Amino acid sequence: MMALVQNEWMKIFARKSAWVYMLLIVAIVLVAAIFYNRIYGKDDPDWRAKIQQEIKADERLMQKDPDQYADLAQNIQRNQDYLKYNINPDAHSNWHFMNNVVIPLGSFVTLFSVIVGSANVSSEFATGTIKQLMIRPHERWKILLSKYIAVTAYSILLLAVLLVSGFVVGLIFQGAGGFHTKFIEDSLDFNNYQIKEIGPQFFLKFALYLPSLVMVSAIAFMLSTLFKSQALAVGIGIFALFITNTVGGILLFLMEKYHWVKFLIFPHLDLSVFAYQDKLAGGVTLPFSLAVLAVYYLVFMALTFWYFQKRDIAS
Repeated sequence: MMALVQNEWMKIFARKSAWVYMLLIVAIVLVAAIFYNRIYGKDDPDWRAKIQQEIKADERLMQKDPDQYADLAQNIQRNQDYLKYNINPDAHSNWHFMNNVVIPLGSFVTLFSVIVGSANVSSEFATGTIKQLMIRPHERWKILLSKYIAVTAYSILLLAVLLVSGFVVGLIFQGAGGFHTKFIEDSLDFNNYQIKEIGPQFFLKFALYLPSLVMVSAIAFMLSTLFKSQALAVGIGIFALFITNTVGGILLFLMEKYHWVKFLIFPHLDLSVFAYQDKLAGGVTLPFSLAVLAVYYLVFMALTFWYFQKRDIAS
């Protein structure tokens, strides 16, 4: 089995695109750091005095017209928390860069994983090399499993490249920061916020990103098995990737009204919501979302291996 996995691993890196994707991730991180540094610049050493002035100005406005400026109460509370917990609202460090920039850049890892996964099996049919694999003394399921393991390992490698390059580039451009530095994390509706520690919050978001990567990669690999055309498999895989976020957002609003919506896969593909709040719409918790994804994952994998076992390789 290990020999099969090693062979598939070598096939992936025999393509120039596998190396290009890793270089692209590093380049994207570097460009993002340049723009991030130019937009936000350096920390303001007099931030406490600035916050105090803002509080006094807002309080004067509220005293002048409480009804008109009632919304400023939340802004005053936020500024008071900045002072109370010694949180510089304009602080920048490698951990701020990882949390604010590197996590969103994970979408490129997902995109490249989808492209590689969608083309993995379909390219064998397109070139005819699948027949050479079938004449070897290995069961079909082992051949397909070795391909899936190799594709998954490549996705993990892309993710490692993103994390390492993000940390190093953030260190160079933003400087080192404390892992337990406190910051304010806004809720998704921006009406509330929580006091979080920057390092643990980053790893929470990273952990919540992994199930989505696994699921989307599994769907891409399934499409690669179902279609003989490499272009069709990759095209549908990319289309499915981009439509999931849109459909998932729409279904989140429908979840409150229709109970059955919570059992669809789309609302659960983006688990980053749980980094900002404990429940999705409809009272859906993280364990429930993970359970739904696990069921769909088993179904997709069962369908993939069953179809590959029954597929006519000669045609």
